[in-house]
Amino acid sequence: MIDLASPFLKALLKHSTSPVVIFKIKPILVVVEYNDAYQALITRSGGKSKFYDIDIIPNLLSDDEKITLIKTVQKVSESKTKQALIIHPIYSNSPNVNWELEFSPVLQSDRPVEYLICSLKEVLNDEHELSHILFELSESEARFRGFFEQAPLGMCVLKGIELITEYANDNILKLWGKNRKEVIGLPLEKARPELEMQQSLIKDIFKNKQPITINELKLSTPVSDGYFIALYEPLKNDKNEVTRILVIIKDITEQVNFKKELLKAKDILKIAMDASEMGSWNIDLSQKQILLSERAQHIYELEHNRLNIDEAKSMIRAEDMAKLTRGITRALHNRDAFNIEYQINLKGINAKRKWIRTAGKAYYNEEGKPIYIAGAILDITENKHDEIRKNDFISMVSHELKTPLTSLSAYVQLLQHKFKEIDNVFPAQILEKINVQLKKMALMIDGFLNVSLLESGKILLNKTNFNLIELIKTITEETKMVSPSHFIQVIGPEKIFVNADMDKIGNVINNLIGNAIKYSKKESLIAIKCEIKNNYLVVSVEDEGIGIRENDITRLFDRFYRVESPDTKTIAGFGVGLYICAEVIERHQGKIWVESRLGKGSTFYFSLPL
Repeated sequence: MIDLASPFLKALLKHSTSPVVIFKIKPILVVVEYNDAYQALITRSGGKSKFYDIDIIPNLLSDDEKITLIKTVQKVSESKTKQALIIHPIYSNSPNVNWELEFSPVLQSDRPVEYLICSLKEVLNDEHELSHILFELSESEARFRGFFEQAPLGMCVLKGIELITEYANDNILKLWGKNRKEVIGLPLEKARPELEMQQSLIKDIFKNKQPITINELKLSTPVSDGYFIALYEPLKNDKNEVTRILVIIKDITEQVNFKKELLKAKDILKIAMDASEMGSWNIDLSQKQILLSERAQHIYELEHNRLNIDEAKSMIRAEDMAKLTRGITRALHNRDAFNIEYQINLKGINAKRKWIRTAGKAYYNEEGKPIYIAGAILDITENKHDEIRKNDFISMVSHELKTPLTSLSAYVQLLQHKFKEIDNVFPAQILEKINVQLKKMALMIDGFLNVSLLESGKILLNKTNFNLIELIKTITEETKMVSPSHFIQVIGPEKIFVNADMDKIGNVINNLIGNAIKYSKKESLIAIKCEIKNNYLVVSVEDEGIGIRENDITRLFDRFYRVESPDTKTIAGFGVGLYICAEVIERHQGKIWVESRLGKGSTFYFSLPL
């Protein structure tokens, strides 16, 4: 029995330079083993890969030759002697070349012949057609030269172990700064002595028959200095011997310089992040894994730099989870960045709570599906504690100020009542102005109190059903009494009922109208409009004031932010009014925004769900 798995048999086939195939007779001519020379012959002849498994030779023959082949195989099997056969493969790329097949039986004692060994050899039809074959070869070489010369890369062919330059295209000659006379027919050590260090590496290809790639090879040429990628590909003959080496050179100077600039930018970014004590993170959405930088790992006080999403969620304070999820979901939907503050609970012996600020952005594949989210993280615990202490201080001071202010308001009202009885006009007017300023101061103190309550999370909504139009008209009438210098108009239906905190929504409207008065000229129009859109009530306050620059709009609702311009220097304020408005509307599940043109006026909007 022939052992097809025998290493000795495989070695014999491997080292045979002639094409050899082992057939199993039944079923007829099933190929059970072949060598590299046979596969090279089939490939060169135009055989398809599906023929490499079974019935290769019969499928390459005409019907008549198939019958002859089968009869020859039967004769070898019966007589147990060698038989030769000349055939022509109908799929061959060389119509003037035939195959000479020699079948030898594999004898195993007195058993019937089960296997045949077949060796193949290419033979010419006749000598007369030799010139035609040579012509075909010259045509192929001409096509090869045309491709070689027009290739956009630097290319050359080195022949033999001496590495003699056989071909070189214009691109590589230009790169070398040489002409053909200086390189063609010369060994590499003479044509390019500067490559002496690489010659032994290149010559090894003749032994190991493996290609070599040298990346980011730095070269100084007469044309320029730069970086190149060099590919050395072995070219083999029919005997699987390397006779030549194809060299392909590509200029990658631009890519390498770009890579260096990118690394430089990354270093600068790392320095900046280290200086600011900021860490970075990356969420792989498919694997649901978070990769943390060294600084981010330190912030979370972890011994490893990977977290799964569920583990990260378990560390976030329950009260902040909804806010964080909502912010990231909105950013994913709008393909926008997010910037969110939240608290985490650290586990272990040193269990404690930290305040975190994280900012990030999602990145998408070609189908528009988010694949990962990357961002930065900062420990703001100390800042938050300072902020909390500051808010506590503001809250305490505000409460302390309200007591004498309430008493002062009561004394002013008492004096107003007394002067009305004696019909003294001048003191009454002075007291009215004092009363207006006291109301402004009371509103300012209420603003600070609301800020501290918002920051501490102690502000609560007392929702009731009320007519918003009636509330707007009441606030408008009170404003006209205090600031009669502007025309205020309410546009919309007579009744729109909403479920909200009437006092806090009233503060929002009062603040927006007050801002419209502060930032617009006297006797200008302020229009308050109410309408229903997509099951939301939308209120707008439009003025004809100084307007807002586009780069200020994004920060307008930040706490303590004020627009700095020559027009606003004389206008009093602390930058908390719009911040409070935004917080109140957000807690009502609404939205607040502004549209403005510098010098033309502004329109502030807020929406409430009906």
